[in-house]
Amino acid sequence: MVRVGILGASGYGGAELLRLLKGHPGVELVGFTSRRHEGRPLEAAWPQLWDGRPFASQEEVLERAEVVFLALPNGLAMEIAPKALEAGKRVIDLSGDFRLPPEVYEAWYRIPHKSPNLYKEAIYGLPELHREELKEARLVANPGCYVTAATLALAPLAAEGVLEGGFLVGLSGVSGAGREGEGTFFAEVNENLKPYKAGGVHRHLPEMERNLGRVLAQGRWVRTHGEARALRLSFTPHLVPMTRGILLTAEAEVKGAWSQGGLEELYRDFYAGEPFVRVLEGLPETKGTSASNRVDLKPLYEERTGKVLVFAALDNLVKGMAGQAVQNLNLMLGFPEETALPKEGLWP
Repeated sequence: MVRVGILGASGYGGAELLRLLKGHPGVELVGFTSRRHEGRPLEAAWPQLWDGRPFASQEEVLERAEVVFLALPNGLAMEIAPKALEAGKRVIDLSGDFRLPPEVYEAWYRIPHKSPNLYKEAIYGLPELHREELKEARLVANPGCYVTAATLALAPLAAEGVLEGGFLVGLSGVSGAGREGEGTFFAEVNENLKPYKAGGVHRHLPEMERNLGRVLAQGRWVRTHGEARALRLSFTPHLVPMTRGILLTAEAEVKGAWSQGGLEELYRDFYAGEPFVRVLEGLPETKGTSASNRVDLKPLYEERTGKVLVFAALDNLVKGMAGQAVQNLNLMLGFPEETALPKEGLWP
């Protein structure tokens, strides 16, 4: 049994980590923290979860755990990760602190990076592209929901060397904004649909471009700190009045002539054997992946215009966050990759 702990267990991602890890046969959950609820019972934050222990202090969890999940706001992991690594822990960070080069991070997140040297050690936590690297990782930069959907939607085209750009529209459930996100009160989101952070300012854009630029340069299996080609994407997210789920539509700019059969063959070959990626006959929908660690994809050749469209659906709190973190944990520790991770969605 490997001892694991969670820092930041009162957020939505932390709750999903608790739910998944409590059912993991290879780990012992030795503690979980919350700045707001320290010392209080777990049900004070999450009545759906059952655990007789209260929220512990950060010091207690760091002392007990061998692997630490950092489910914290951006800017905090860069302070905690160095101490944990120095103490011999392995770290999976769910924030954006180690996903981008420090200078790019500072430009987009508007936060001075306090551990810039650690970025060179961090492994990007998208198993479908970085599986072999993750097996040896001490520090994992776990990607988020929009970036996971966008990268997996367009990676086969990038690996084929035909991706030149794209226009992406994302629809997200309200939980993607976090438990304390602005503009997420019921009266504001109910029966309402709105775009946000439009015009090329969303801070996940450089991560999407960097991921796909790596695939363009390196092919199917990429190295986190290897070569990346320049790529430009347009991305407009929208907030949808539902609790969880991501639906992404990508209009890809590609070289050459395509057909529906050729696209489907490319995607099925690329994701053959992947335990959590399904290439559909029909179009994806969010309830199909709800509460699962699966991504559903559909490439579509629009014959009338000659455009290539790719649709992706996932659960933003599972494959887009906590489930992907557990998938990375399984790779790091040598467990079967599917351990404790649901492949089936909840319906209705």
